[in-house]
Amino acid sequence: MKTMIPERLKKEFFIELFIFCIGIGTMALFFENNILVSIILLALCLIRLWLYHRKDDLFFFFSGALFGPVSEIILVSFGVWRYANPTFLGVPMWLPFAWGLATLMIKRFAEIFVKIEVKK
Repeated sequence: MKTMIPERLKKEFFIELFIFCIGIGTMALFFENNILVSIILLALCLIRLWLYHRKDDLFFFFSGALFGPVSEIILVSFGVWRYANPTFLGVPMWLPFAWGLATLMIKRFAEIFVKIEVKK
């Protein structure tokens, strides 16, 4: 049986995917300019939170923005990998924004997939 996905959920999915692609593209193309990447990712965070702000989004955003970079700082210090243009403790200054956005994207995709599953 084919599941019909509501247009609203499709739209939300593609908006998240679009924001993700802009973020990845920004990091890939402008990684040498940490300030520019930070500004663009911060703008994406604000746009993302403005479009879909739920009461627990800030908790998830700040959890990702804190624990993701802390994990990476530890791994970079052990030599697991390294960044091409680090600014603080071996990681770029924009990393918390990237982790915050990624955390919100994963959360949002999970919410969309659950809604699709419930509609079956």
